[in-house]
Amino acid sequence: MKSMRKVFTLVICLLPASTIKNFLLRILGHEIRRSAHFGPNLVLGACNLSIGSEARVRPFNIFRNVHFSIGEQSIFGSWNWISAAPALKDYPNFEGLLKIGNGCGVNSRNYFDCSGGIFFEQLSDLAGVRSTFITHYIDTQTNKQTCKSIRIGERSMLSSNLNVAPGANIGSNSIVAMGTVLINEVYSSHSLIAGVPGKVKAERKGEWFDREIGPSN
Repeated sequence: MKSMRKVFTLVICLLPASTIKNFLLRILGHEIRRSAHFGPNLVLGACNLSIGSEARVRPFNIFRNVHFSIGEQSIFGSWNWISAAPALKDYPNFEGLLKIGNGCGVNSRNYFDCSGGIFFEQLSDLAGVRSTFITHYIDTQTNKQTCKSIRIGERSMLSSNLNVAPGANIGSNSIVAMGTVLINEVYSSHSLIAGVPGKVKAERKGEWFDREIGPSN
């Protein structure tokens, strides 16, 4: 039965976005709101989809063995790769989840390793392209694989071409500069974070951090 669900999910997810497509995915156990827009995407392996009201998932993404959850009025771009390693499912802190809150914006051509879980809080953005998120690694002291989640605080903006290491935790109302390497560290809120490795450089304020609606025009 599980193998048939994978096959039907794969085929249906290749169809253009429509209310009929959403209905068929709900029959298979996915949580897809009627007003959600889920374009033609490649969904492989044991995936679970949760798409909120008026959320838009653009086409040509690859989802593999992952739970993908996107909140209301959020936008998810194209040509992203989202996966989790099934071989790690019995390891400590395994999540296999990309969770995007309400009113978020995620751009295109990024890589998400979701083994340890990646969490975007409401009204946060990933701008630009070619950012890499990694949530599992080998602990050289114990010679074992382990996972750590990545967390992006609400109303925070991540710029282009970032490398984000397991355990990175970005506070709310912050900006991460282009090309930054975020390490296993808790970064304070209301900050400009930049550098290799990423460090807090200054305080940041502005109308963007006070908005009540989703992605900027």
